[in-house]
Amino acid sequence: MVSDSFEVGIVGAGVAGSCCAQVLGKEGIKAAIFDHSHPREKPCGGLIDDRVVDEFDVPEELLEREVKWILAERFRFCVKLLIEPSGFIVSRETFDYHLLQRALNNRSVTFFDEKVNQVTKGENDWILRTSKGRSVKVSILIGADGCPSLVRKNVFKPIPSEFLATTVGYNFPCSNKYIERAFAKNAIEAYYSHKYVPKGGFIWIFPKRTSINVGIGSLGTGKKLKQSLDKFISLHPAGKRLKLLEGHFFAHLVPTIWKKDFFDLPCSGRNWALIGDAAGHVFPIGGMGIYYAMKGGRLCGSAVLDGDLHLFERYWQKEYGDELYYGAENVLKYYGNLGFFYWLVALFKNFRAR
Repeated sequence: MVSDSFEVGIVGAGVAGSCCAQVLGKEGIKAAIFDHSHPREKPCGGLIDDRVVDEFDVPEELLEREVKWILAERFRFCVKLLIEPSGFIVSRETFDYHLLQRALNNRSVTFFDEKVNQVTKGENDWILRTSKGRSVKVSILIGADGCPSLVRKNVFKPIPSEFLATTVGYNFPCSNKYIERAFAKNAIEAYYSHKYVPKGGFIWIFPKRTSINVGIGSLGTGKKLKQSLDKFISLHPAGKRLKLLEGHFFAHLVPTIWKKDFFDLPCSGRNWALIGDAAGHVFPIGGMGIYYAMKGGRLCGSAVLDGDLHLFERYWQKEYGDELYYGAENVLKYYGNLGFFYWLVALFKNFRAR
């Protein structure tokens, strides 16, 4: 029994799904958005660049920390890299909540605090069955459910495991006074040591307003990464600042595409589309994906309004395709044998900028 029907069904209420729903809702499109876990904190450090703030009108109160510098350690070099223009740190819980509420301000958007367990293709529509026994029919299906994505599995094929990286981390609640005393102002930290991250990737420390997000991302397994991160916190001088804090543990998969041909695969069909992590739209070198998820959500919504979901391919390729192709071409070089050369070039460019 189908309990309700919508023009568009969006699985996932993160930044991609919420931005897509907002675009549709403003034009009165009847859209349903499904998610049983949002808003929530994630291993994601919550770093956004200035274009997110400018393009998406992010309220100042959501910006917990302005980031002007990266304190980075690699190849035994400890350097202070300038970020220009500045970036910002947000809490993913409050940031995602804000975007979801912005979408729900449109009466045509309905939120279901339910997990989609099953996706069935009809002749001209889709049936979504949820964890609460609900069955909903939608004409257009949009997967914004991260990776691995249930929607992607049903409409196309999963992202190959070789392109999936694991991130694990902690969110350490603490006083703002401690953060100001123990961490450099307007700075985040990144550590690329092979001692702690043997398979490419890095450890990050992102101080926020009243918490510190610490994580590690790599192609290694989750169990080994947790052991490496715990070792870093116990032994590394930077990690020891966190040793006495009690944190909440997180684990997550993120796409790390290291073959540019992947981005030639379709992200949309006649009545379906994939956005954000489900589409693999994450910058492979640094793992940043918030901008691409938000922008992709908007562009996907525009393709729906323009009456042809295939247009989404053209839209995202034009807006940020070059960035993703560049990252895929260079990520293995950056973390591999040529990494030292890339690092020196980055240091030289930063020195000139400063």
